[in-house]
Amino acid sequence: MNLAEGQRAAGAASAAPVLDFDQVWRLHGRALGRWAARLSGTMVDAADVVQDVLLVVHRRLPEFQGDAEQLPGWLFRITENVVRQKRRREKFRRWLGGSAEEVAGEVPSGAPDAEGTLEARQGLRRAQQVLESLSEKHRTLIILFEVEQLSGQEIADLLSMKVTTVWVNLHRARQKFLAAQRALDAQEAARG
Repeated sequence: MNLAEGQRAAGAASAAPVLDFDQVWRLHGRALGRWAARLSGTMVDAADVVQDVLLVVHRRLPEFQGDAEQLPGWLFRITENVVRQKRRREKFRRWLGGSAEEVAGEVPSGAPDAEGTLEARQGLRRAQQVLESLSEKHRTLIILFEVEQLSGQEIADLLSMKVTTVWVNLHRARQKFLAAQRALDAQEAARG
């Protein structure tokens, strides 16, 4: 290797920053956990999602071509894809064999619940039920904006879309959420 080739190789090595897996985990581990928990809902175990995401990140990190600002978007897309795959598998599994409650029965917890805790859980369960009925795109937007409280620009950066597209799709997602909530209310009123 001559001097010019050595300088080019050194310049190429310094142009693409080497990302360390441990550093990625330290900087973005909490966000991965939050995204996994909120995107997976009640259907999928968030810890399994995080583990699968980390396996993908570990395998594909050397291929990552972006800079530090693009890393959260890349990580979010991986998390979103892993959640989508797991939710599809879980829906199929439930379709074939029923839910875990149907198969194993319900085991009572023995721990007393306060009335306020019960109401909060019911409200959260209702919100999750409504979110489960939405498309992945709409669920993701509502979770990022309402739960994660990200700005329109932050969501646009994570999802690689224009800010105006985020706002239009978020408006539609809210409309779908409210319609699903009204439908659930009507179902419960008809039953009760």
